[in-house]
Amino acid sequence: MKTLSFKNKIFKKYDDLVLIENKTEEDILRSEIKLMLEEYSEKDSNCYHLLGLVDFESDDWEKHIGKSIWNFKKAVELDENNFLAQLHLAHCYHDLKQLDLALENYNKVDKQKLKEFQVWRYTKLIEQIGYCEYKLGNEKIGEEHFEEVLKWYKKLPEIDRVVPSELIECLPKNHRIVTEIKKIETYLE
Repeated sequence: MKTLSFKNKIFKKYDDLVLIENKTEEDILRSEIKLMLEEYSEKDSNCYHLLGLVDFESDDWEKHIGKSIWNFKKAVELDENNFLAQLHLAHCYHDLKQLDLALENYNKVDKQKLKEFQVWRYTKLIEQIGYCEYKLGNEKIGEEHFEEVLKWYKKLPEIDRVVPSELIECLPKNHRIVTEIKKIETYLE
């Protein structure tokens, strides 16, 4: 029972971290979480995932990206069903512009579980797969993914949509998909 309460304290601190807007307080809490997790002897997949997030979501994420990648990989190794750790691992490679590795890891994400968890994340994943394919020279496959994103945008409520920045970056401004997205997301004009 003691272990569970300690783990709950760690995850509570992370929840607090997400809400903090003061940089100094954020850095202090980030350090506390890392120290608690590093000293915790019973780390599971979720603990490694959290360690990866603490660094990946920091302002100086580039400095710590190697640690984030290692922690996300460890999280997936301990629990291959940890689809969010797999997704965050893909995001690391994406941010590093290692699109082949990003695509490989995006394709490993359990899409059904992600869709059930948060449909906006699922739609963004489809867009990110399309982005990687498009930028890696597979433009037709990329466009097929962007077409799927458009279908989701047409049926999702506004709260479940995120800015389709990668789709817009890839396709010409006059492309049919971009035009239709801009009809839905009028702020993009």
